[in-house]
Amino acid sequence: MAEGRRPWGKVRRLPSGRYQASYIIGSVRGVDPGIRYTALQTFDAKGDAWGWLDRERRLIDRGDWTPPIERFHAAEEERRRRQAAREAADAVPTIAVYGSRYLERADLAATSRDRYRQLFRFYILAEPATLTRRGMTKGKPVAKRGLGEVRVSELTRADVRLWWQGLPVGVRESSCRQAYDLLRAIMNSAVEAELIDANPVQVKAATQAQASRERETDPLPIDVLYAVAEQMPAPWRLGVLLGGVLGLRSGEVRALQRRDFNLTGDIPTVKVHQSVKEAEGKIEIGPLKTARKGIASRTLPIPAALVDDVKVHLRQYTQPGRTGLLFWRTRDGGPVRSADWLRAFKKACTNVANRLEADAAAHLAQTGEPESDASQRIRELLTGRGGYVFHGTRVTGLTWAYRLSGGNLRAVQAIAGHTSPKMALRYQRAEMDYLTTVADNVSAMIEASTRQP
Repeated sequence: MAEGRRPWGKVRRLPSGRYQASYIIGSVRGVDPGIRYTALQTFDAKGDAWGWLDRERRLIDRGDWTPPIERFHAAEEERRRRQAAREAADAVPTIAVYGSRYLERADLAATSRDRYRQLFRFYILAEPATLTRRGMTKGKPVAKRGLGEVRVSELTRADVRLWWQGLPVGVRESSCRQAYDLLRAIMNSAVEAELIDANPVQVKAATQAQASRERETDPLPIDVLYAVAEQMPAPWRLGVLLGGVLGLRSGEVRALQRRDFNLTGDIPTVKVHQSVKEAEGKIEIGPLKTARKGIASRTLPIPAALVDDVKVHLRQYTQPGRTGLLFWRTRDGGPVRSADWLRAFKKACTNVANRLEADAAAHLAQTGEPESDASQRIRELLTGRGGYVFHGTRVTGLTWAYRLSGGNLRAVQAIAGHTSPKMALRYQRAEMDYLTTVADNVSAMIEASTRQP
């Protein structure tokens, strides 16, 4: 057996042709002198064996040396620890998996689940859009960065911030804020499940975004509301008036039946107790969304100016029978879909805006006077930012109810079917025309107070 020596340590060639390295240490405190320590592995080349001895000597010189077998056991323990950590991390679901589970909660209404699924797919997972509309192009992702492959335990505030910066907030602010709120709710659930210690969904810019376009929507003047109603298909005209006068939601309007109206008593009323639900490709009539919070129905008085319109509609356009729908699809008799209703409503708004523009052009040609600021504001309200939405008629009805009731929030809450005065207050608006009226009243008060006797 051939052997080779250097000043420190020993390398010998084994019968197998491989090399073994060893050394005796006697200058390390706590180590018995004369003990030979051998490398736990053999080496292909003699130089590799001497290299190992050099590394051992440097450990001794730095004071970092421990017996090779102890270092081996420590390394194995660290390897097992890391393996366990990897396995534990692999057991934590990704946001795609955990979010999908979250959306299957039994306490979610079908319509809410359907909306959350859309937000989850297109905004959080960044899947390609399935249609083209404002801020969305079919076949292209809505979000620049998806979070689906990130594990719940690995999501950081930096990840969330980059994700938010890649959303089309400028053109789809409401949906982006709703997606942010959904992601935060999902991660709150992860905190409760003890998958994470703290929720990383904390982006200041996101909390300042509007969660609902309706909160920015000004009410329509009554004459404009009626003008829009006149541009609707005749069987749907009354729906705009019910939304704009009584402050009903779109689903509540489309779920109204003949039996809900009482026009024979001293006070004509309508009972609002159902709403059209659309989810997972199905459309049906169900209870109000506030029913789970104790408001299953509300009965509203119908203004006298609207009673004749209701009677005409019940006589000419409503399905027969007590449960006949006021607004229905001719092909199958079912309730009108939200998309069809909104499409007709936006077309009516556009027609009114076009008529205002044509009237302004004719007035300019005849008198040389430009279009009034009020007319321009109305046209912008009807067609700007993707067009006026039907929920704006509810804003109209509740805003006028608040003003005409002398600011009685409880009355507005009852009319709207809101669960709190705070929610009712969110629907109040102070558009320019109203502020101008307030300013005129203040001016009149000042003049009356300062006028010399």
